[in-house]
Amino acid sequence: MTQPDPTDPTRFEEMYRDDRVAHGLPAATPWDIGGPQPVVQQLVALGAIRGEVLDPGTGPGHHAIYYAAKGLSATGIDGSVAAIERARDNARQGRRVGGLPGGRRHQVGRAGRPVRHRRRLRLLSHVQHGPELQKSYVQALHRATKPGARLYMFEFGEHDVNGFTMERSLSQDDFRQVLPVGGWEITYMGPTTYQINLSVEVIEMMAARNPDMADEVRPMLERFRAMEPWLVGGRVHAPFWEVHATRLD
Repeated sequence: MTQPDPTDPTRFEEMYRDDRVAHGLPAATPWDIGGPQPVVQQLVALGAIRGEVLDPGTGPGHHAIYYAAKGLSATGIDGSVAAIERARDNARQGRRVGGLPGGRRHQVGRAGRPVRHRRRLRLLSHVQHGPELQKSYVQALHRATKPGARLYMFEFGEHDVNGFTMERSLSQDDFRQVLPVGGWEITYMGPTTYQINLSVEVIEMMAARNPDMADEVRPMLERFRAMEPWLVGGRVHAPFWEVHATRLD
């Protein structure tokens, strides 16, 4: 049986168009928590993200919208048309609830369109799966920026947070083997957490989309059943890597 390709863009299109919900949020995209991630807000508060910002894989657009609300010039791009539609809808809602007044330019668009000007951007990004795809991805980010650009990446970690682990996680070596080849010098790498919206139904959806992971998802589901009564609104702190890098000349 042919296994699903986790990098297939049509998979994300289907996920972003899935209208099922969990705890009042889109169930098929558990990384959409209805706003920016706390770790991203922390980077902004510390002044790490400033100036012009490119948000590749913007998804629901919460981070690009947040940057604009904080006075940054932000551009979000994504390979999924449905993701861009959701991001634009979230941006419109942000204007209505006061999330954007006082902010600067915020725009979202389809990935694959040329970047008109190379800038000293601050990037918030997620690495792709598969060595060759990872290399081409970070090389593309290098081409889109000028020397001195800063890259901030968050990706599934191989560590454990209170008994919760992520499937298809990356190791530190994955970053060390890919980023320098793509023209980026790693300045920091360590464990952090990303908040995700999770439920038993969401995990079952993940298993249905990834039959090759059934054996791995089963114990994860059992652990989550024990955890769920203690969670507030299905919010889980998931293990992630946080990686900072600087673009080399």
